[in-house]
Amino acid sequence: MQKDTLEIFCERTKIQDLTKLEIAIGFIWFHSKITGDENGCDASTINEYFSMVSLPKYNPTYLKRDLQKSRRITKGAKTGLFKLVRSVKLEYDQSHGSLFESQEPSVSTSLNLLEAPFIELVDVQAAHKMAELYVIIHCYENSARRLIENTLTNTLGSQWWDQAANSSMSKKYTERKQKEEKNKWLSPRGAGSPLYYLDWSDLVSIIRKFPDQFSAVIHDIKFVELRLEELEKTRNIVAHNGVLPSEDDFQRVILSFKDCVVVN
Repeated sequence: MQKDTLEIFCERTKIQDLTKLEIAIGFIWFHSKITGDENGCDASTINEYFSMVSLPKYNPTYLKRDLQKSRRITKGAKTGLFKLVRSVKLEYDQSHGSLFESQEPSVSTSLNLLEAPFIELVDVQAAHKMAELYVIIHCYENSARRLIENTLTNTLGSQWWDQAANSSMSKKYTERKQKEEKNKWLSPRGAGSPLYYLDWSDLVSIIRKFPDQFSAVIHDIKFVELRLEELEKTRNIVAHNGVLPSEDDFQRVILSFKDCVVVN
């Protein structure tokens, strides 16, 4: 998993060499980029960033006073909000804007995500972090689908689905396919393969059903099966926009991905 965007920003600005006010000003710029909110940032939100990077919070009274006195800061759209003057904003954009330009997708930066009811800054930060995990699982799961389809096509022929699918899988595929066809404004799940209409556990079942066919491409089938089963719960949390609270959960996904790539 790549480093947190905030952590990278702090490294680039050499935060350890800055005054507390300079750090606060940097956080105001970062907040506008990460949330898409150009209206300004209040003292409470600035202090949230101090906490996120394990720095002592700025005394709110002193923070407001120092920002009001700074020539690098102007009033925000509402009382209590602070934003960068244009020249300082451009300075940060030129120095650190690439941090956001390189991220894909970037559509979220054009929105003020905090306008969503009951959403706070910590939720936006969690969403960005979970997005990185989604990328890993997306590649992981689709790699497994393509491995299954290529292997069974080569060993069983073009009608491999008729032999691989049990009644539950066939029903699931048919119902989901029919529902999709009724909603023609939505794009198909992917590549027309029935495997894209199955659940993660179904993929494991298919691999387990054809040990001889997969043994040539998966050197340790049992090991891969266990890794995929362990990952299913985490995958479901990500798929339903949940949040994994522990860094250990992230590391387990990364380790599982690396292990299965090596085994294959």
